[in-house]
Amino acid sequence: MTVHTYGSIDFNQPNTGSPFPTLNGDLSVLARLAAAFAPHETAPPSMAVTLDAGALFVAGAPVEVKAQTSATIAPPTANPRIDRVTISPSTGLLTVTAGTEAANPVPPAVPAGQLPVAQLRLDVGMTAITNARIRDERVAPTGTSGGGSGTAGGLVGIQTFTSSGTYTPSAGTASVVVELVGGGGAGGGCAATSGAQGSAGSGGSSGSYARARLTTGFAGLAVTVGAGGAPSSAAARGNAGSASSFGTLVTAPGGLGGMPGYATSPGIIVGGSDAGPASTGGNLVNTAGNPGDHGLVIGLTAVVGGNGGGSPFGGGGNGGGNTPGYNGLAPGAGGGGASSIAAGTARNSGAGANGLVIVYEYSA
Repeated sequence: MTVHTYGSIDFNQPNTGSPFPTLNGDLSVLARLAAAFAPHETAPPSMAVTLDAGALFVAGAPVEVKAQTSATIAPPTANPRIDRVTISPSTGLLTVTAGTEAANPVPPAVPAGQLPVAQLRLDVGMTAITNARIRDERVAPTGTSGGGSGTAGGLVGIQTFTSSGTYTPSAGTASVVVELVGGGGAGGGCAATSGAQGSAGSGGSSGSYARARLTTGFAGLAVTVGAGGAPSSAAARGNAGSASSFGTLVTAPGGLGGMPGYATSPGIIVGGSDAGPASTGGNLVNTAGNPGDHGLVIGLTAVVGGNGGGSPFGGGGNGGGNTPGYNGLAPGAGGGGASSIAAGTARNSGAGANGLVIVYEYSA
């Protein structure tokens, strides 16, 4: 459409020329927003309703929608009825939802995932729906006008999986954003020590993380929530966590286990766990997990196991200070390494935390 520079008109002040060119231009600026999906009678009036053209902002791109007219709407047979006109926030196509006939009718609920446009008051025996019968109920901002970004593609619901299951979309879901983190790896266990030795395991790494937006093929998919790695005992490497997945579309591998702490003289650093493999299928984010921290045998009175790697959802388990390691705290976080000193016993590491899958449901 032709654009115009908006100009304010003060009709209380003297004008040196006609205000109408400016006024007409201003109206053309406003029309793009004000007339978007405006409901009105057909020409000539009939038992249908017309919506003016409008625009949507869907998946990062503007979508122009042409003017459209509903199918013929049957009048009520015994009592008045109120029907509702809505549009899809992803296509802009109109839908007419019939209400229930009653002496004092009420409009039907707005269908899930739709945007309200108008109510139609219908009486027995009527032959045309005129403007007097149409109640405009467009809501601003709706995301339907002028490329706005209000509720078009709005959040329908959130499903959080802390254990494996099947994803069933909520009504009105047109696309999803999925977040996954694999199970965290356990920290490394530590060996028993003599009076002149210490031992310290490193922390386990966090599970890998993925984020993906999906517009098709997501309904009914199997959801797998990866288990955190089980604690290891004595001088054994921590167990790795297992992968979280959303069907076969997105996979977030589990974190690796921490390195074991062997009995040794002080002054030793036990290398931290490596990050696990990066996620796959995350068209928004694919990352590997955070590695676990080093275990330290500093002296005959100072040892500490490595902390577990933190996940995007929070921190890992603390390393033990002459104690077992601590379990990972947040979903997907690694467990802490164990440590012993001065004739200490062998100790278990901290477990990795289980993974997590979150599905954000959108109407476009």
